[in-house]
Amino acid sequence: MKRKNPYLLPEGVEPEHYKISLKPDLEKFTFSGEEWVSIKIKKPTSDITLHAVDLKILRAEVIQGERLHVAQVTFDEKMETATLSFALELESETPATLFLRFTGELNDKMHGFYRTSYQIDGKTHWGAATQFEATDARRCFPCWDEPAKKATFSATLVIPEHLVALSNMPLQSEGGVGGGLNKVCFGKTPVMSTYLLAFVVADLRCIAGQDSNG
Repeated sequence: MKRKNPYLLPEGVEPEHYKISLKPDLEKFTFSGEEWVSIKIKKPTSDITLHAVDLKILRAEVIQGERLHVAQVTFDEKMETATLSFALELESETPATLFLRFTGELNDKMHGFYRTSYQIDGKTHWGAATQFEATDARRCFPCWDEPAKKATFSATLVIPEHLVALSNMPLQSEGGVGGGLNKVCFGKTPVMSTYLLAFVVADLRCIAGQDSNG
């Protein structure tokens, strides 16, 4: 009998949709985030294991029906995972939402969610970008970071109002939230792997044109 790959996550819980909000700090080179993940629980379980690297999970809970299950979080650095343990079992085949609040570093390694510099009139400015392929989405937000664990994604970035944010999908809405910050929301993606998700934050300008065929 072929042994299951020990580096694959358990099969009992799967993501269906991620709603992610990220707030990068381009002065301290850190970011904070929240996510709400619609999950499918295939069999009753008292723990959920997903990927997370160089993240601090401040709160983890599952809302299922009228119940709120608050988790204790433990990390396995070798396996690059976080395990959320609950006092009571989560029910199977009942809609559930996983909520996570976390922080991380805008690293200088050019993978995960990282900082990047550029020059304007000879002065250095800082932005942020992502490189998730093949297994670095887990450095930006806790997730099922395997190509087969596909889901849809809705992304929101809270950024300095003089900067521009880009992601996979067209802009859905934006508006000021005070403190010189702008909240930028993007549309829902197709079903896809985590490594295809992307963000860019910088002082960008766009040019557009049409060919003779429009």
